[in-house]
Amino acid sequence: MRNVFLLPLVPAVAPLVAAITLHKRDVPTVVELPLERRQTAAVLSRRDSSVGVSISNEGQTGYLLNLTLGTPAQTFSLGLDTGSSDLWVNVANSSLCSASDDPCKPFGLYNASASSDYKPVDAVFNATYAGGDNAYGSYATDTLGLGSTKIDDFQFIIAESSTDTQGIAGIGYKISTYEAEHENKEYDNLPYALVASGATKSAAYSLWLNDIRSGTGAILFGGVNKAKYHGDLQTLPIVPVYNRYYSLAIALTEVSVQSSSSSSSYSDNLPLAVSLDTGTSLTALPESLVNKIYKDLNVTYVEKASAAYIECDMTNKDYNVTYSFSGVEITVGISELILDATEEGFPTGTCIFGLVPSQEGLNLLGDTFLRSAYVVYDLENNEISLANTNFNPGDDDILEIGTGTSAVPGATLVPSAVSTATGNGATATGSVATGSTITATITSTGDSTSTAGTTSAPTSGSGSDLTSSTSSGLAAMSTTNAKHLLSGLAGAGILLMV
Repeated sequence: MRNVFLLPLVPAVAPLVAAITLHKRDVPTVVELPLERRQTAAVLSRRDSSVGVSISNEGQTGYLLNLTLGTPAQTFSLGLDTGSSDLWVNVANSSLCSASDDPCKPFGLYNASASSDYKPVDAVFNATYAGGDNAYGSYATDTLGLGSTKIDDFQFIIAESSTDTQGIAGIGYKISTYEAEHENKEYDNLPYALVASGATKSAAYSLWLNDIRSGTGAILFGGVNKAKYHGDLQTLPIVPVYNRYYSLAIALTEVSVQSSSSSSSYSDNLPLAVSLDTGTSLTALPESLVNKIYKDLNVTYVEKASAAYIECDMTNKDYNVTYSFSGVEITVGISELILDATEEGFPTGTCIFGLVPSQEGLNLLGDTFLRSAYVVYDLENNEISLANTNFNPGDDDILEIGTGTSAVPGATLVPSAVSTATGNGATATGSVATGSTITATITSTGDSTSTAGTTSAPTSGSGSDLTSSTSSGLAAMSTTNAKHLLSGLAGAGILLMV
């Protein structure tokens, strides 16, 4: 989901002892690529020059992945998005990109006639994202370049019309591509195409966004880098929707705020399925939960701006916000939650706070969470592995992700994790869920294996029924340009209320 900014229930458990297959090779079958963080100058007004980001292109923020398309190669910088699945690029003759100031040019413009490997595909793309952005075009294939890696006949979208000056590199499930959902035709999007080409062994990748002061991060397709996280990776099941896997979401079970002198834990509206979304700048959680965190940290939310502010000097305090997932804890320091930027009308000396109330059930752990977490997205096994980020890594220690179960090296399954969800009742029109009502249930299982198609009575760890509903209007996030593709089934994190 591209959400361009405006933005103990279960006790801790001991690691499960299991056989772990390590895939250490002299030359691992992986593809590692740098990510560039870009932040908007229009919405965010920097207080000083200390933020290590490139300010360019009004209305854009997030992490950009550089790649090429075509022969000879045409260069692109696309927004990396775990919340959608298609890769699309702009063309020069679109209404947006043909403006006199040429706003799309810094991110790349595709020219089909200039590539000898271009081939059209008889399928159209007409996607609407939360926040109102949309793109229309047609599918094609061409040669894709990722560093030294080449993929022949890679399928992507040429956006003849869009409301975004940069394209998107969606790396979610291939079942969630527009063509799969609307034409019932699956194709290998980027994670799967890397496997088909032999560049990686598995449709899995790890993400390291570095700290908030850094302008770069990295994505590692097909591997993990042990130097970039603390402790051990712990593996949780992805929560399915309608007995199938559409969204890269796991169950959040507790949030707490700590300082050297106090600690408060909250479980409002939890357990909750939350998407780990690189396309979202901020983190969005239920209002009742967010308000308690605001009170602890003296944060003020301004509805008109759809943003919150906090005293900038709070960045030097010893507060942390800890997110728990069936006992797996990721700690986010207060300095990682305070953006060195402000909104028009915010009081002098205040900065934007990286947590906002979710709207219309769109619950997301965005960049203000992901920078503090090393995340391994294992699409093959429907699992996500987590560890706390090492912001000061030493020499790389890269291990290959293999095939089969327990494929992520050094990762341990979490026992009794909140793991399954079933739902029904949704309807969709076009690519936007309208008038949908989703009833979801989750259970705590004896192990952490996700089981699609569960029909047992819905319970939480405490035996409470868990239900949820979402309504139309998921795009109503006023100062955000959410890039999470609202495709009826894969739209948002499903609220799992006790």
